Amino acid sequence: MRCSCQICGTYMVQSEGLEKGCVCPACRARCKQCLGTDSVVPREALSAAALRFLEDAVEIEDAIINEKGIMSEDDDHDPYRD
Repeated sequence: MRCSCQICGTYMVQSEGLEKGCVCPACRARCKQCLGTDSVVPREALSAAALRFLEDAVEIEDAIINEKGIMSEDDDHDPYRD
């Protein structure tokens, strides 16, 4: 990600030292916003996002199966889900 310094507007570069983040070569200001560091995603939010991803994947798979005519909606037996 490319960031500009919030203090002077100069293009910042990423620091790969002990403290990760961006450093402004002009004024030496540091920033971590684009790296997402010091931010924690609660376990419940991560679980909910994973569940939404899996539900979307199942919907896409079902749409592909129905589009290709592999099975009709009237079929009770799904060979891919046994």
